[in-house]
Amino acid sequence: MIGSSIQLPRTDAVEYAFGVTEKEKLELLCNAKALILPSKYEGFSYVALEAMACGTPIVVSNAVPEEVVINNFNGIRVNSFNPEDYANALEKLLTDEELWLKLSRNGLEFVKQFDYIEIAKRYISIINELL
Repeated sequence: MIGSSIQLPRTDAVEYAFGVTEKEKLELLCNAKALILPSKYEGFSYVALEAMACGTPIVVSNAVPEEVVINNFNGIRVNSFNPEDYANALEKLLTDEELWLKLSRNGLEFVKQFDYIEIAKRYISIINELL
């Protein structure tokens, strides 16, 4: 578990890394088998995009906008906050190599549309059309 320190019951089965640098976070994301994001509120999820850019498949709550995670295309959406539902989704992802590879490849391709150079080019094009 990485991110801000929160008050949850601790278990020896989970490794905790709070206060990591951006470099350490990206290293963890790129070496992970999956990202699980059971957030109750999530705007435009940069961490989901960062995981996709690493080729790391994601399992997210329905709080992550569908514009970011398309179910069974570039991630798995879980429509509850029940830990068992996340465990089942993660088990499915980790035991189905074809699904893992599909989500990894599609995530890598999907995230390309958020390249800042390409976005800047789109803005310039829109501005030129308006002038």
